[in-house]
Amino acid sequence: MKITKLNNAVEVSDIDLHNDEECQELGRLAAQECAVFIDDAVSEARLHEIQTQWGDPSRALIHKYVGEGRLKGRHWRDFRLNLGYISNAVKDQQDGMCRVSYEVNKKGKPTGIFTDGQLDWHSDQQSHYDTQRIIGLMSLSGSKNSQTSFLCTAEAYDKLNQEDKTMVDELTTVWGWDGGKMAAGLSLESQMELVHYHMIPIDGMENPLRDETATGVPGIKYPSHSFSHFKGMSKADSLKYRDHLWSLLNKPEYIYTRDWKDGQIMFMDQNITLHARPTDVQQSDHRTMVRMVSHVNKLFDNQDPRDVVLFKGEKIPHDEFASMVDEQRIKEFGDR
Repeated sequence: MKITKLNNAVEVSDIDLHNDEECQELGRLAAQECAVFIDDAVSEARLHEIQTQWGDPSRALIHKYVGEGRLKGRHWRDFRLNLGYISNAVKDQQDGMCRVSYEVNKKGKPTGIFTDGQLDWHSDQQSHYDTQRIIGLMSLSGSKNSQTSFLCTAEAYDKLNQEDKTMVDELTTVWGWDGGKMAAGLSLESQMELVHYHMIPIDGMENPLRDETATGVPGIKYPSHSFSHFKGMSKADSLKYRDHLWSLLNKPEYIYTRDWKDGQIMFMDQNITLHARPTDVQQSDHRTMVRMVSHVNKLFDNQDPRDVVLFKGEKIPHDEFASMVDEQRIKEFGDR
């Protein structure tokens, strides 16, 4: 396996993606380097196999509970139908996988998430308190002339002055749904609802501003959207400090942009790494990607997925948290 340094990312070549031992080494590299590009591709089934060798598949908690029927009722019916459209597009409905596409099914429904528009900086399930997760994003078709940008915060964190580093180490982010500014270009309400329950299912969720990879590389879980405030700090001061941090992070030397071609893969960390879609995808585009999300608990100790959510200073078990979201959903459904 050959490793070439890119701009705040690495490229891997001379790797056999059908060799399990080499793929496990790849997983350890992705956990360490945060953004790993491969100018090669595999079947969707093999991508799933590779990442489930690294760890358990990851699915947004409320998506998972609705999909499995643990949250049900008339108030979830439409949500469950729309969830099915994006899940069924992947062959054999592999857990942790979905399409990023404007392809439509026989009913004319989009079969992918994030169908249109640009996507601002974000990470997967951004408000969730969890161990390291990695996305494998693979280009299938129509990807030419599209881009994805990646920003690993490790180097920027390392270069913080002592005052800022202490602030980052001590602050806790409090999240609040902002209506979907991260994906403001989405034209379908059903798609935005999927993003809502994927990212910030209920206001008041929390996580530490400082996070790290499974290998111990520290960085910043930057609250790029749906940011309420930092715990113990006024909203005005919180926004001011967040903007200050962004001025230190948003620099060319920390950003790697991938100009896609069909048949390529980007593996990216989700704990201290942001990604964005600067390409303005339109309804007529045929850009089709597949994304697989997994933990790395089979490669590293003490990396099992967490079974709690941080909410208003408490660790809430998943079942209890899902019930809280369900109660809110019932109330909102009754107000329609």
